[in-house]
Amino acid sequence: MEIKKILIANRGEIALRIIRTCKEIGIKTVALCPVKGQEDDFPETKFADEFYFLDKEGVQGYLDQARIIEIAKKAKVDAIHPGYGFLSENADFSELCQKSGVKFIGASPTMLRQLGDKIEAKKIAKKCGVPILASSLKTVESEAECKAMVEQIGIPVLLKAVDGGGGIGIEIIDKNNKKELLTIFNKLQRVAQNAFGSGRIFVEKCLIKPRHIEFQVIGDGRGNAVHLFERECSIQRRHQKLIEEAPSPFLDWRMRDRMGKAACKIISHLKYEGLATVEFLVDDKKNYYFGEVNPRLQVEHPVTEMITGFDLVAEQIRMASGDKLNLKQRHIRMNGWAMEFRITAEDPFNNFVPQSGRVGNYQTPGGDGVEIHSFCKRGQKIFPFFDSLISKMVVYHKDRKMVLARSRRAFDEYIMDGITTNIPFHRAVLENESFNKGIFSTHFIEDEKILEGLKKEKIKQEQLKSEVVK
Repeated sequence: MEIKKILIANRGEIALRIIRTCKEIGIKTVALCPVKGQEDDFPETKFADEFYFLDKEGVQGYLDQARIIEIAKKAKVDAIHPGYGFLSENADFSELCQKSGVKFIGASPTMLRQLGDKIEAKKIAKKCGVPILASSLKTVESEAECKAMVEQIGIPVLLKAVDGGGGIGIEIIDKNNKKELLTIFNKLQRVAQNAFGSGRIFVEKCLIKPRHIEFQVIGDGRGNAVHLFERECSIQRRHQKLIEEAPSPFLDWRMRDRMGKAACKIISHLKYEGLATVEFLVDDKKNYYFGEVNPRLQVEHPVTEMITGFDLVAEQIRMASGDKLNLKQRHIRMNGWAMEFRITAEDPFNNFVPQSGRVGNYQTPGGDGVEIHSFCKRGQKIFPFFDSLISKMVVYHKDRKMVLARSRRAFDEYIMDGITTNIPFHRAVLENESFNKGIFSTHFIEDEKILEGLKKEKIKQEQLKSEVVK
């Protein structure tokens, strides 16, 4: 099908990102705004060809499937791009689009249900011969069953919500809290039910301080798939990423080839259409294990674009239009190194507590190889009910050492007053010896005591200010 007009069912940075690609390839765009009077705080309304109001405050408007379809029909769009978050992995919405004659730029309803179920996803990986961690591979229905499975696999283990995501619905059981297993199990069931509408839990072996490495894959729905190399995503807080880079400083070319082929094998087996990210956990001996498939555009996609030259949003639209994947793996090249730093409205001095308010002085860094992906401006309102992501600083150079140097220089130029952000955290990470050497895991923040160091530095600065006043 030919796609001439797209409604973007999202907001902020990702909405602007999609609008830019659509303009470059000649596609009209439709943006959304929660309610009248908020247009100034939703810049996508100025850059899209037209926009409509959701007539609901906050998150709820972007989750109102019926209203979004109503707007899509009124605007006479050919397709809906969900971005990431909100409805991007919602099988019911994908199905509603299908029934309404609007192309959903993402996975099919069947695919989303299949991949959204973490147990089913593991079964698919296992069928494809991709290594998986020891797991229950079924829902544990009772406290007794949970206890028996933990004993069988052996601590440490993770209790995980089958339908979970976004870092929610995960609890570790180790020697320190094994006695509280049943309390944790019951609590997690309640959390999962409230967050995902399903209290299903399964048990999985927990790797000690693994790396989180994912592969970007494109499939055309006909069984053809290629990967665009990996992204290193191990710098996380509460199971959510803060810094990503491509390539990974941990992989050699032999391992990269093996993991890339494994990722493509899953996507080919599924006859998946569009972009997907296959996530792996990797131990210190370079054993890798399938984690899950994210059937959408990822927040960290720009680092892949920088090292490969591909426009991933354009590729999504091309696959959604029904084009065949003519790329061959041997034709895809990696060039240089890129890092993405997520700038969030969070207090790194207080365990990343979310912040809200209005941005005061605002100056972004510039220079060769530095990109700022944001919706921000001076006076921008940061709402308390949306995701805390404000912007992404993406840095590129020919090698990792120079990316680090360029990133430090760029953060020296970054000014954002009026609201507390995690910029001090990123500066601290860039000064860390282990990070600079590429030696880290998903436990980096705790192992390197980054937050403790920030608090000490803050106290020191406050004491110096106090002495100056005296």
